[in-house]
Amino acid sequence: MTSRLCLLIGVALLLAALAIAAVAGEGPMPLPAEAAWTAPDGRTVPQLIAAHVLPDPAVTPGVLNPNVTPATIKATVCVAGWTATVRPPTSFTDKLRNADTPAGKSPLDGELDHLISIEDGGAPADPKNLWWMAYGDLYGARVKDVLETKVKRLLCSGAITLDDARAALSPNWLVGYQHYVGPLPVRGGAP
Repeated sequence: MTSRLCLLIGVALLLAALAIAAVAGEGPMPLPAEAAWTAPDGRTVPQLIAAHVLPDPAVTPGVLNPNVTPATIKATVCVAGWTATVRPPTSFTDKLRNADTPAGKSPLDGELDHLISIEDGGAPADPKNLWWMAYGDLYGARVKDVLETKVKRLLCSGAITLDDARAALSPNWLVGYQHYVGPLPVRGGAP
């Protein structure tokens, strides 16, 4: 066997073990092999990156807020209104949003989104945690907002860990949505 084949078999076994351990949306989330994952509408990860539903991981890998740790979540992300105290000013985010808006789009066709949301321990102002995310896509920014809120509730209730919350969002928040929220939307509205 080639070393690549051995690696693929090892990854497949690990993913199978994680899938078995993750029951009813609790516990560690299984992480699929990015190259093999396909959204319910048939798009691949590279197509979702091109559609500005997922960020380019080379540009936006996601960055953690060092002030949010398992020991501090009850005094930070779990405090109502805390995100407003650390959110960067719109003068900062508008510049980034305007610079990141894809050709042929208006800045208002999307939002500057945090890959790892502030409410789930992401860095508020690090450009490597921010990217322009489309509104109009089937899996647009409003769909991701549902996951962010769900993950924060699970985190603050103690149902998942801070690492679990962050893994639900990065590198592929769509997988986190399927795990913690349910089926992704499909054309026509029903999952």
